[in-house]
Amino acid sequence: MKKNVMALGLAASMMLTLAACGGGSGSGGASSAPQASGSGSGDGEGGYKIAFSNSYVGNAWRTASVNIFDAYTADLVDQGVLSKAYSSSAGDDVQAQINEIRNMMSEGYDAIVCIAASATGLQSVLEEAAERGIVVVCFDANVDSDLVYNVNTDQHEYGRLLAQSLADRMDGKGNILWIKGIEGNQVTLDRTAGMEEVLQNYPDIKVLGEGFGKWDISTTASVMSNLMSAYGSQGIDGILSEGGGGHAIVQSLSENGIDPASIPISEGEMFNAWMKDWVDLDLDAFSTAQPPYLSAAAVDVALKVLNGEEVDSWTYIDLPTCSSTEEAKDKWYQPDQEGGFVCDWTDNNNTWNLSVEDVAPKS
Repeated sequence: MKKNVMALGLAASMMLTLAACGGGSGSGGASSAPQASGSGSGDGEGGYKIAFSNSYVGNAWRTASVNIFDAYTADLVDQGVLSKAYSSSAGDDVQAQINEIRNMMSEGYDAIVCIAASATGLQSVLEEAAERGIVVVCFDANVDSDLVYNVNTDQHEYGRLLAQSLADRMDGKGNILWIKGIEGNQVTLDRTAGMEEVLQNYPDIKVLGEGFGKWDISTTASVMSNLMSAYGSQGIDGILSEGGGGHAIVQSLSENGIDPASIPISEGEMFNAWMKDWVDLDLDAFSTAQPPYLSAAAVDVALKVLNGEEVDSWTYIDLPTCSSTEEAKDKWYQPDQEGGFVCDWTDNNNTWNLSVEDVAPKS
C-alpha cells in the first residue's frame, strides 16, 4: 500500500473523474485496495446516492464533521454529481448504528461513509455492505478490513510534530508536563509513539509528570491542577498536550502565577478558545489537529472508486498546523464563533468550497 498525501476535491466540471485525497492512520499496514463497483444510480440516473453513518455528535468536532458532509454533498447534488445525500447519527449504540447502516443498504445507496462507534462491532455489517457492491469508506475511526477503504491523518506524525516543535522551542532542555488523550485508545498510543520517538533524542528534557486529559477541557483542567500541585515548584519549562484542553492549560498556568506566554506549549487540536488565548496572550505555541473535513475527503474517495479509478485502501491527508501568533490570528481564530468552534474547518485551498457558516453549529 502506498501512502498518498494529496489535496482532495471536486471541481464543478468534474463529473467522471474526481480528485482523491490522502488519509489513514499511521498504524495501517500495506494491503490491497478493496474491489467495488457502484451498483446503483450513478450511470445515467442523475448521480450517485451517498450516505454518512456517524456514531455520536457529542462534541464540536463531530458536529463540524457532519455539517461539512451535509454542505459539501449539497453542492454535489446541485452539480448533478450526486442525486441524493443523507447523514445520520446513531449515538454510541453499536446496534443502533448497525441498524442504520442496514437501512442505508436497503435504500440502495451507492456509497456509505462512516465513523464507526466500534471498529470491531461494525466490521461485519460494513463488509456485508461492501460485498453487495456498496463502496464503504471509514474515516477518523479506522476499520481494518480488506473490503473497506479508510481515510485519516497520520497519528504518529501528529505526535511527532507536537514533540519536535516543543523540543526546538525549549532548545532541547528543561522540565515538561505531558497531557495525553485517552488511556489505551489506539489514537493516543500512535500519537504517544510519535512523541516518544522525538523525546528520546533529547535526554535533557525531563517529563516531570503526565496525565490523561481525554481530549476534554474539564478533564484537562483537573489533570493540570493535580500536576501543578505536584510539580509546579520544580519549574515548568514546557507543556506537551495531545489536544482538546489548550484553554484549560492556559487557565491553570495563570491560576498558579505563571505567565502562559513565558512557557512553550505544544497543543493538539485547534479549538477557538485555545486560538483566542494564543492571539490575546501572544503565546509561544504550536498546534496540529485532526481536521473535521475528513468527512468531505471520504466522500471524494468514495466517488473516485464509484467512477472506476484506482484508489489505495488507506488514504492519508496532510495535518494542518499553526506555528505563530500571526498565523493564529490571520488564518485560524474565529472571533465571531464560540470557544468550541473547530478552527481547522477547511484546508489551505478550501478544496470543498466551505464557509464558516456551513461548519458552525446550527441553532
